[in-house]
Amino acid sequence: MCDKKKVYALYFLKKLTCTEIAKEVGVTKQAVSKILKQFPEYAEEKERKKQENKIRHNKETGEYVKRKRKEEREYEEGLIAGMMELQRQNAMSMSKKRALSDDALVKSCINHYRYEPKNEKIVFVEDFGRKPADLPKAIKVHKKVNRSYEYMQDIEDEKWMSMTEKRALR
Repeated sequence: MCDKKKVYALYFLKKLTCTEIAKEVGVTKQAVSKILKQFPEYAEEKERKKQENKIRHNKETGEYVKRKRKEEREYEEGLIAGMMELQRQNAMSMSKKRALSDDALVKSCINHYRYEPKNEKIVFVEDFGRKPADLPKAIKVHKKVNRSYEYMQDIEDEKWMSMTEKRALR
């Protein structure tokens, strides 16, 4: 067997655990526990160690939760900053101070305009609601916009083809 005084000193004075004492003395944990139960102060010391472990566990858990919340907050702040930057860029591109070419206007509002060949103009279609104040009601066709008209026609042709294909597949 092992020395009871040595087990007592290791547990109560050096504050080692049963596992650490078992390794040092060369016996099982159960043997160490059996020896310690013979001492009257063992229950009190065991309860004190449980409380210490509980406090340490709560502290570690709290730190983990704080770290996770901080990571989440930083991630959300990054998303918000990115969205604000996109909003700033969009506001600049849509600002009245920055003049968009007629070609860019037509491309950005391609579904809201239609070509009138007799007037040689591209006119805003009122079917989509009120026209925004910074968009022209009509645009006189010139070479740049004419290419946009061809682009619009290509899109309309693709829409027609896809709708026809959908009907045929039904």
